[in-house]
Amino acid sequence: MSSFRRELAFSYGLLIVVIFAVSAWSIYHLVHLGRAIDVILINNYKSIVAAENMKEALECQDSAAMFFLASHAEQARQQADDNSARFDREYQIAANNLIEEGEAEIVADIEARYRTYQRDLRSFLASSTPDVAAKLSADYFDRLGPDFLALKNRIDDLLHLNQDAMVRANDRAIAVSKRAEMSTAAMAVLALSLTLIFAWRFTRYVVSPITVLTDKARRIGEGDLDQHIDTSSRDEIGVLAFEFNRMAARLRDLRRSDYGRLLVEQKKSDAVIDSIYEPVIVTDARGRMIKINHAGRVLFDDTPGNGGHGGELSLSGVAGGEQILRAVRDAVAMQRPIAAEDSAALVPLRVGGAERSFRLRATPMRDSDGHLLGAVTVLEDITALAELDKLKTEFISVASAKLKEPLRSLQLALHAVIEGGAGELNGQQSSMLEDARENAERLDELMRDLLELAEIESGALKLATERLRPVELARDAVERFQFAAESRHIKLENNVWPDLPWVIADRKAVARVFENLLANALRHTARDGHVTVEASERVGRVLFSVRDTGGGISEEHVPLLFRRFVQVGDNPGGTGLGLALVKRLVEAQGGQVSVESRLGEGSTFSFSLPVGGPSSVKRA
Repeated sequence: MSSFRRELAFSYGLLIVVIFAVSAWSIYHLVHLGRAIDVILINNYKSIVAAENMKEALECQDSAAMFFLASHAEQARQQADDNSARFDREYQIAANNLIEEGEAEIVADIEARYRTYQRDLRSFLASSTPDVAAKLSADYFDRLGPDFLALKNRIDDLLHLNQDAMVRANDRAIAVSKRAEMSTAAMAVLALSLTLIFAWRFTRYVVSPITVLTDKARRIGEGDLDQHIDTSSRDEIGVLAFEFNRMAARLRDLRRSDYGRLLVEQKKSDAVIDSIYEPVIVTDARGRMIKINHAGRVLFDDTPGNGGHGGELSLSGVAGGEQILRAVRDAVAMQRPIAAEDSAALVPLRVGGAERSFRLRATPMRDSDGHLLGAVTVLEDITALAELDKLKTEFISVASAKLKEPLRSLQLALHAVIEGGAGELNGQQSSMLEDARENAERLDELMRDLLELAEIESGALKLATERLRPVELARDAVERFQFAAESRHIKLENNVWPDLPWVIADRKAVARVFENLLANALRHTARDGHVTVEASERVGRVLFSVRDTGGGISEEHVPLLFRRFVQVGDNPGGTGLGLALVKRLVEAQGGQVSVESRLGEGSTFSFSLPVGGPSSVKRA
């Protein structure tokens, strides 16, 4: 048997011995107390009962003498015989239960007096002249009566002797009981003390090494492999400590052997990141920077106010740093890439005295088990593209503005001709002019979308953000399109609940977003279909969704949906700028857009808006 098992067996054995000792001690005192009580209940009680019965039998014999005096001779003799036998029986009980000092002399005296009384009583009852009242009375009062009283007094002496003995026995039983209580209590306290001391010692012997082992294991789990347990025990605890020490040593050896390979892999990883031409920043889940490549260090070291080269960089206080940190927090919170295309995603930085534009892209970083580690942020230099896009936007803005007035004149002229202002038209002319007016209206819609898109991309659009209730935004949008949905026999539902948190947004911009999404949903949903507006709370955001039961979108077209002039489906309509405008408007308010769709299963367009904030904020 091993040492630990011996210790455990010894502890259980000691506990059994203690329990047995306390139990034996209690049983001993209970037996002793029971014997003391037996003395009271059996011995003295027998003598007392016998004395009482003898007195009763004696009194009945005296009553028989009275009956004889009353001339009831036969009844008197019968009663005397019956109680004489009864007296003899009780006397034998008393004579056979002599336990008290002086009791034998009293019993012997009772026997002698009773024999005398019996002889006189028999003689009294055997008289043939019971009618001689004077003589019988003289015999009773001179001889029989005094014998009766003397015998009765002697029986009382026997009774009192046993009663006093019973009282003394009761006192002894009480004393024995108190001694038993005190001794049993002392024995229990002693046993409990020994048990507690042993339990404390044994627990310390067993639990302390386990506690140390647990603490060492926790430190190893935290990466500190320089752990060792000192123990001289040879039991299971000692074996466990020995194996633990061997495991720790093995882990240290493995770490030393793997350290070189890890170092090489880390250097390769650092070299790959440093070789990337664009600035790359790696941050943890809290936004703290843990790695930046050479291009990024050069970029931020050259940024004014960073404090020179070669030191540890912090994004806080660096030009563009807050914007990068915000993108990192959004990527971690939403757990998806943040890669906006509008001006809000551009980080303007001064490099070598020149203003350059960088497009910000933040992607969540996960390990092989899918656990979120942080984010990787890439700054793409798009200065040339930004300049070209700016020129294109300005051209579109100028061209749209210049074309707006001629287009208005053309629409008015078409309206006047169609309404008969230039004379009556035949059917073919009316049809051609109606097509021309419809195309002019589409062209006008296209010009409005182009102008609005140009305003957003140039930063000229002023957004008046305020705290808004999601249920009101959705209700207003659904009410505007309810008639159009009913006319197409499409069920339009609003499933936005009023308990959602308030959002920070521009009311007109959100209405424009809903207008484009609902118009697209109704356009691509067949008769008797469903279009549903929903909203749910996410981390710091409210996600709005427009779900339809239309034909859906093929997987290869989904990534192209939010580009300009892209139209998909069998019933395109529109200008091809609606979804692009939706994306720019949502991102300008700090949100994100997304789409989920499959052919034959409908589409769900979603956009998010930030929660809470001040009651009214003006932002360009």
